[in-house]
Amino acid sequence: MPETSACALRPGPTYVVGPGPRPHDLLRLARPEQLVPAPCGEQSPPAWVHACLERTPWVVVRRAPRPRALVPVGVRGPRRGQRWAAYLPPEAVRETVRPEDLAAGAAPRDLPVFHAITDLAALSRPAWAPAWGPGGSAGFELATGHPAAHEGSDLDLVVRVPRPVPPAAVAGLLRTLSGLPVRVDVQLQSPWGGFAAAEYARHTGEVLLRTDVGPCLVADPWHRPATARPEPR
Repeated sequence: MPETSACALRPGPTYVVGPGPRPHDLLRLARPEQLVPAPCGEQSPPAWVHACLERTPWVVVRRAPRPRALVPVGVRGPRRGQRWAAYLPPEAVRETVRPEDLAAGAAPRDLPVFHAITDLAALSRPAWAPAWGPGGSAGFELATGHPAAHEGSDLDLVVRVPRPVPPAAVAGLLRTLSGLPVRVDVQLQSPWGGFAAAEYARHTGEVLLRTDVGPCLVADPWHRPATARPEPR
């Protein structure tokens, strides 16, 4: 699906959204064998999936329509871009770690991205952002202990923004974060989906909102798109 398409993926009657893991959450699996392939993805797991889950039984929650009682997740491969889309039942989860749980995590290795997370913990979080924390490779390594970041890793920062925020305020946050020792990719999370802070701060009129039922261009990411459902709390 093109990134600029309207929210065309309409959830059918078997799709529900309720309390549960949110996109970017990391899930430690109790029973990896309960993973089932996503309908539109590779139906047979690539050869690396079993080895990765045996070594590090963790997956990341992704944005996708949610069949009843299943959570959409992705398995990280050993190389950049290696991902396998799957679903799992909630009972297969042993532990849930959210990005905000990792905001004050001790640096596991001497890498710029972990120095940035340490510096981030010393900053005053804006009042309009009740929670934030690292996602991406740095978040994965902090949660699992498995090396995933490298010398050139960016900091993927997930910021919860439950209520509307002026673009100027977001631009101010980006200026503050530009002083960190690595590039910071800030993803804002409204109740309806996620969107890029840099795009919103430019105040061009519309932003690309990524929801569980597909991406759509919206003028107000805090206003419910026609086909969106609220993200789990």
